[in-house]
Parts: sequence; structure tokens; C-alpha cells
Amino acid sequence: MQIGIILTKTPAEQGFSTFLKFASVYRKDELSIYFIGNGVFSARKGHLKENKIKELLTNSSIYAYSDDLNARGITEKDLIEGIRIFKSYDDLVIDIMENKDQVLSF
Repeated sequence: MQIGIILTKTPAEQGFSTFLKFASVYRKDELSIYFIGNGVFSARKGHLKENKIKELLTNSSIYAYSDDLNARGITEKDLIEGIRIFKSYDDLVIDIMENKDQVLSF
């Protein structure tokens, strides 16, 4: 099954912990994670839960939205290695609508 997760929470918010729990449940599926809004702070190196994101990268695809990164002053060199940048919400919508069996949002 192909699963999409949209994350809008920072690593400091309770919703982030919930996201991690659900991501661990779906680890055996094909998982794509999209960081948008304040969720892009999860893509940044140096936060307390960085290792959890790195663990997810071992068998998931993780993307961060370029406009939200720019709005928060996060550059590509600030990102955890392996996180990809997507440049248009259209990319996210198309991927979710055409390729995902289930979508979760936190």
C-alpha cells in the first residue's frame, strides 16, 4: 500500500509525536512524507528529534516545500541529508491523488 503523510507540525508540538507513531505503524508500506507550513522545521538539522527523521529516511521518501522553507529562512544546506525539496503544491496534489492509497495529515 502507498501511504502519504502531510506534516504541518514542528518537532516541539504534540502532533509531531503522533506523526512519528503513525509513521512507525506504516513503515512496511511505501511511505512518502511531505513537510509543509511549520512542518518544514522538521527537515532542519539539529532539532532534538533529528534521529527519528533520519530513521524514517531509511525506507521512506521525505519532501519539504521550497516556499515554506524560504519563508522560514531555511536553506538547502540546513536540511537533513536525504530530504528532497518540492517546488509546487501541484506536485504534492498530483502525487497524492494519483499515487497514494491513503493520506494522513498532522
